[in-house]
Amino acid sequence: MAKYYLTNQAVDDLSEIWDHTIETWSTRQAEKYYNLLLASCDDLANNPELGRNYDIVTKGILGFKSGEHIIFYSVLSKNEIEVARILHGIMDLKSKL
Repeated sequence: MAKYYLTNQAVDDLSEIWDHTIETWSTRQAEKYYNLLLASCDDLANNPELGRNYDIVTKGILGFKSGEHIIFYSVLSKNEIEVARILHGIMDLKSKL
């Protein structure tokens, strides 16, 4: 079974996304979006090649667009990834990674 690990920063990102989504839309939408992001993390753990190379932002990192966010991760082994950050696509990615 594939696994993914969230860094402390990724956990903080999810918390901020949750809070912003509740404030802007609703609790129901926050739950839906949160579940989408976590399902994407699970998909990436099972198929790490789904992401694209983001060496231009940070050496050795992959990224995958999920909703309006990009999940940045590195491959630890054949069936394990570490999610470094979950950032909105319009952010200055270089300064955040």
